[in-house]
Amino acid sequence: MIKYFLYKIMPLSALVAFLFAISNYSVSENLNYKIEELEVFKRNKASCTRLGNVYDACQWMTKVVVRNLGQKEISQFCLFMKVNKRTYELCYGKTKKLLIESNGKKTFLINLSEYMNISTDEKKPRVKIVSKI
Repeated sequence: MIKYFLYKIMPLSALVAFLFAISNYSVSENLNYKIEELEVFKRNKASCTRLGNVYDACQWMTKVVVRNLGQKEISQFCLFMKVNKRTYELCYGKTKKLLIESNGKKTFLINLSEYMNISTDEKKPRVKIVSKI
């Protein structure tokens, strides 16, 4: 029984642990980026105060800057945003081509009124990046 354990089960469990460790390392290595400059604002504040919500000038927007810190290019990523106590998942690069070069950055404008149904009459929404994948 001990021979069976040493020759069959022990190497198999070590192989599974090794493969799991390698896959976690490669995923974390490929997704090395930083979220910067999170800002919430009205789409066109001057026009909104002067004319009202003409041409959707009063929509709430969020600006997010993603900086690639890794050695490889980023072609797709997802992040979780918490907007007014509700969590949303935003994924980029699955349908359209996205490329953030090594040591590069890209700015994303997210329309909160359109995607998260935040009313233009509400006060400034609270936006927080919960986690990234």
